[in-house]
Formats: sequence, C-alpha cells, structure tokens
Amino acid sequence: MIILAAFPVRSAPLILGEGEAVMGRFVQARYLRDFDRPILSEGEFFLLPKSALIWQTEKPFFSRMVIDEDGLSQGLKGAEVTRLSFKQFPGFKLLRDTLENSLSGNWTPLEEMAGTKLLPADEKYTLRFSPKTSGLTLPFAYLNFEIGDFLETVEIVKSNGDRDVITFSDQKVAPVADVSAAADAAKEKQP
Repeated sequence: MIILAAFPVRSAPLILGEGEAVMGRFVQARYLRDFDRPILSEGEFFLLPKSALIWQTEKPFFSRMVIDEDGLSQGLKGAEVTRLSFKQFPGFKLLRDTLENSLSGNWTPLEEMAGTKLLPADEKYTLRFSPKTSGLTLPFAYLNFEIGDFLETVEIVKSNGDRDVITFSDQKVAPVADVSAAADAAKEKQP
C-alpha cells in the first residue's frame, strides 16, 4: 500500500494591479569585509510603480532616498546631498527596475533576465538573480530573493564580497494616491 501525503501548494506571490502601490517597513543589515558585525538601519519604503521608490531611513539617523525615472537623489535634514542620474550610472537603473519589479510582484521580467523561474521552498519561493552579461557595470554581482505573498528578503551580494540583507515587513497594498500621501506624510517626520 502506498500512501501519498498531500502538501498545500502555495499560490503565486501577489502582483500589484493597475493603480495600486505598496508600502511597508524594512530592516537593512550591511555586511562589510573586515567588520565583525553588520551595520543596521531601518525605516519605511513606498513603491509608486513606474514613478518612484522612496526609501526613508529612520535609524540610526534620518535620511530619504528617492529613486525615480531619472536616477537617485538622497536628502538629509531636508537638503539634497546626492544626485546620480541613470545616464551617469546605467547599471543602477537595472537595480532600480529589479527592486520595483520584485516589490510589486512582477517576477516575469526577472525570471527572463535570470534565465530561471521562481523555485518553491518551504511554502515560499526563492530566486537567484544574476543577469546575463549586459556590458553594464552593475552595483551587484547577484541578488537572492525570498518571496511569500510579497517580497520578504533580498540579499544584494557585491563582487567584493560585501552584501546587504534587506528584510521587508508590514507591507500594505493601497491605491497609488494613498501611498503617495503616506510618503509625503512620512517626509514630515524628519527631525
């Protein structure tokens, strides 16, 4: 007699619909060579698809980074301190697109670029993203994703061995206008 155990198959991760955006919290652990402990930061993120990814760090100090169609700007205490355009660093655009696609649940472009599919693992999914040679200087060697209903963790591994592990939580899907308003309100929290 053969007994087959039935295990529930997790449905695919959530995908943002037209007019939807996502916001939540993050904790980032930055592991640098020659340091015994990671550098920790935490805060809020707001993804407005096809518009901007807003990354607002609250600890250990307040900063706000906005990655939009043109590039990246970073501010401290309301003043812009960094501006990088995608024309200066085209490989950074791939990282921005990768983060937008993964946070919005749009895994198909990442699967196509990586040449692999999401792999089921412990009622979740994983994906190693190592884009095919593009001729671009990329800000990472490869990315490891862990996905539940939403992106839960991304590990950004750099060619020098440094890596960032970003864990996402409290993710909420809402209309773009609501997430945009929440991002504006969060900006006012700065000291």
